[in-house]
Amino acid sequence: MRLPSRLRLKESRDFAVIKAQGQSQSGRYFVLALLRDETMPDFRFGLVTGKRLGNAVVRNRLRRQIREIIRENRGLIAPGMKFVTIARWRAPDAEFAEMSQDWTRLARRMGLLLKTAAAKP
Repeated sequence: MRLPSRLRLKESRDFAVIKAQGQSQSGRYFVLALLRDETMPDFRFGLVTGKRLGNAVVRNRLRRQIREIIRENRGLIAPGMKFVTIARWRAPDAEFAEMSQDWTRLARRMGLLLKTAAAKP
């Protein structure tokens, strides 16, 4: 099951607003930037994979993996959140399970996941 495209941030101004007004924290494989917007009924997300990470094949694989991590946690993500996941230089060499664990830890730390997700081991 795919994530609907309506959930994706596509405009550069959306990314700029999250960077300017939001908060961010970094993990081993990702930087997560978050902005709360209580007017939205659902969440919106964006992905950043810079050219430093590798060629197009590597960057596209990372984007697919990050979207899968978000899809797996979709039911736990609080509504009214806009967030951007930025892949760090270590991400291309990481296993999927390590990336998933790092993203989930960052999301919990920033309050992106609902409280019921905090009890999940």
